[in-house]
Amino acid sequence: MSESLKKNVLTGVIWQYVQKLGTQAVQFIVSIILARLLCPEDFGTIALLGVFISLSNLLIDSGFGNALIQRKNIDDIDCSSVFYLVFLCAPFVASFYKIPQLTILLRVLSLQIIFMAFGCVQQSMLVREMKFNLNFYINITGAICSSITGVCMAYTGFGVWSIVSSQLVGRFCSLIGLWLLVGWRPKVQFSFIRIRELFSYGSKILVGSIIIVLYNNLYNIVIGKRYTAADLGYYNRGQLLPNTIIDAAANSVNGVLFPALSSLQNDKERHKMVIRRSERMISFVVFFLAAMMFALAPNVISLLLGEKWLPAVPFMRIVCITLSISPISVLNQSIQTTLGHSDLFLKTTMWSNIVAIVLIFTGSLVNLYVMVTAGSFAAISTLIITGSYNNRLIGYSAREHISDIAPAIILSSVTAVVVYLVTLSGINNVLTIIIGGMIGMCTYSILAYILKFEAMLFIVENAKAIYKNKLMK
Repeated sequence: MSESLKKNVLTGVIWQYVQKLGTQAVQFIVSIILARLLCPEDFGTIALLGVFISLSNLLIDSGFGNALIQRKNIDDIDCSSVFYLVFLCAPFVASFYKIPQLTILLRVLSLQIIFMAFGCVQQSMLVREMKFNLNFYINITGAICSSITGVCMAYTGFGVWSIVSSQLVGRFCSLIGLWLLVGWRPKVQFSFIRIRELFSYGSKILVGSIIIVLYNNLYNIVIGKRYTAADLGYYNRGQLLPNTIIDAAANSVNGVLFPALSSLQNDKERHKMVIRRSERMISFVVFFLAAMMFALAPNVISLLLGEKWLPAVPFMRIVCITLSISPISVLNQSIQTTLGHSDLFLKTTMWSNIVAIVLIFTGSLVNLYVMVTAGSFAAISTLIITGSYNNRLIGYSAREHISDIAPAIILSSVTAVVVYLVTLSGINNVLTIIIGGMIGMCTYSILAYILKFEAMLFIVENAKAIYKNKLMK
């Protein structure tokens, strides 16, 4: 690899990371503000539409994205066909959920498909030319404009339309700099042949992607159908903070430890060693964060979102358990991909999703909380299914899995109990979070150091090295 290419790749990675971090930070802060201005039903209503917009965007992306990279062209018939398909399906979506308002909301929100078509073209151009800094400026501008629109409209009483408008404005502003270059508009053109081509193109990838989107939105679909929009709103806000924090932490740890795996394909012993070390590190970080949020959930919800969102507390606690397991499953799935077993990855993903769907639908027959709890068992089943195949690949047995993650589970459980006792003191939310956080961190760190947890010793050793380097300077 040439030096110039190395520099471009490194610069691109940095810009991509900054873009993701920046947009997530803006969106998270704004979501807290909107939660105080809007009601649970508003968030639940938008969550109902998310799966349909995601699937539509997926059709555009899967049908056009790879084609653009291969220098093929899209035309008005392709984009218009998908646009009008969603437009015509809107009444059926409203009928499915028995919420008439969804018809107009989905039709207006489907304008994102037009913007996605524009974005598919320009995104490919930016990636091909490695202009990631321009991509950052466009997306962060869109996030800021979206945030301002959403907050202002929510404050002036537009309700659910503030969320719809903020999403549309964000998409539009992200593309406004390139609007003059690509002047596509939806035209009165529709082709069933083109729709059929979208489904047939890259069928394996497309089907797999659709399954993932449907599974990721499974709670939204089932809760929206069997329960109320308010229930969905509570679930949606309850999973927001755990999703943001735990996913970010897990991805950061994976980003540090994971790259070594690709170079160890022919050395399964070292491959297994790196995986086990990664699993212990991820468990140490993720289970601690989950324990803290589990114990402090009522205080965090009250402080950030307000008292009206307290029904979201049980969902936040259940999701903390589910998400603490999911990153470990993802890490174990990476064993198959880094060793070149993509077919095995597809097989384990399919079986895991089938088991998860059965568990979640069965739980929905009891009540809402049992259904969400079933997600935790689904995450465990995914780990078991993936682990059984990985045992054949690199000899990573179930006993070794348990020995790697059990210490972090036990220690985080003890920490959660200690922090929960702090929440019973009756002091205000801010002090409870600060004091509980400090006590929880000290409890976890001290016990981990005394018990010689590998991850804790790694952190201490690196901290000492950094301190020594500063003294030498």
